[in-house]
Amino acid sequence: MQLFRSLVTVIVVGTMAVMIFSLRSELAVAKAKAKGGESKSVIADRPHVFSMSCKVSSCNQELNTPEGRARAIEWFRKNHITKLWLESYRHAERVETKLLEEERDAFRAAGFEVCGMITPTKLNDPPAGGEAPFVVCWSDPKAQARLAEESARAAKVFDTIIVDDFLFSSCDDRCERCKALKEKRMLKDWGMFRRELMKEIAWGTIICAGRKANPNVHFIIKYPCWYQNWAKNGYDPVAETRMFGECWIGTETRDANPDAVQGCCLMEAMDRLTGGKCGGGWYDALDCTPDKFVEQARYTILGGARESLVHCYDYLLAKNPGSTPFGEKADRSHACAAAFSREVDGLAKLAEFLRGAEREGWSWKVAFAGNNTGVSYHGFRKGGKHYVVLLNTTDETRGWTCEEGKTFRKILSLPDDAAGRVTMDGPKNPAVVLEPHGLLVFET
Repeated sequence: MQLFRSLVTVIVVGTMAVMIFSLRSELAVAKAKAKGGESKSVIADRPHVFSMSCKVSSCNQELNTPEGRARAIEWFRKNHITKLWLESYRHAERVETKLLEEERDAFRAAGFEVCGMITPTKLNDPPAGGEAPFVVCWSDPKAQARLAEESARAAKVFDTIIVDDFLFSSCDDRCERCKALKEKRMLKDWGMFRRELMKEIAWGTIICAGRKANPNVHFIIKYPCWYQNWAKNGYDPVAETRMFGECWIGTETRDANPDAVQGCCLMEAMDRLTGGKCGGGWYDALDCTPDKFVEQARYTILGGARESLVHCYDYLLAKNPGSTPFGEKADRSHACAAAFSREVDGLAKLAEFLRGAEREGWSWKVAFAGNNTGVSYHGFRKGGKHYVVLLNTTDETRGWTCEEGKTFRKILSLPDDAAGRVTMDGPKNPAVVLEPHGLLVFET
């Protein structure tokens, strides 16, 4: 049970207790104990995939012509993007099936793996003279029918479809329909009602509806980064991931989040929690500087993601980034795209270096252990050797004092060779100096 107790304190000590309701991971703990100790966290020994999503707006505009797709393909190839996620529905807008198939076939012919994406928002009838709310009232039969229709439609075009992170509920006593259903089911707790309802929605209107149209379809549920509120808003990651077979996690931290390493910790935690079924991390360029955007990319890889999804073409490359549901700003997204282009070769090197590596300890325990400098520490073992990754999350040069008497050999420095260096403070006291937002990998 040690692993379970540790899980209670994961990711910004204590705050994750709100999601423990669903951590029915005693089975995983029992298996680990049977093998003699805690389960190991090993990064998958396979090539890392860089992918990009394309929202409804870009599929209907920039990408709906051969010329537009050609421009996109040129950028994708220059930036290690080998896989695309084409969205068929979002915010009451859809890409018609014929165009979706045309774009799918064109990108596949160009050598890309192509999958589908659905964002389940604005599925209720709009009020008179207004718009439907972004967050859906899921007890509405019309909303359920519309999602089932979109799931089936996407399944006819794609074999793999990711469901963006709006598969939750915020209805409460103000919603007469949900209030009545909750009372009928004799559930006192709104969190429990929402969790049970969302599992029914996931199974009936997504998985079953999709499989009727395409028996081979594979749906993926994507979770938002706001893990503190998963439980009360209807997310049950252990049960839902069993249902879907795979989950993803949002690794965006953005400028306002003081916990820079959260994306890394969430990525690792979800993979452990779901028995290795967390397939990738998803981050975007909303409300963040180019440095923060690159930092998100690095932490997604350090967290062990098998795939990094850059969300999205619309924000980073389109003339019109489209609307955002909660007023987030994409005003610096083109600068983020330029920063990604400068960094992506290094990201690929970092991912390849970590391929098959075993993580030392849990990221949330060691990331900022023993320092308040804004430098995160990540230990790995690979091929019988010990490696350390240091990442400076600040705008200033930072130092890190290393263990006395150890030798150090620099392996990788990002964004360039001058980003980090090992110095000697006396004959036995090596230290690491990191430039602002620099990353250094060294062997000890």
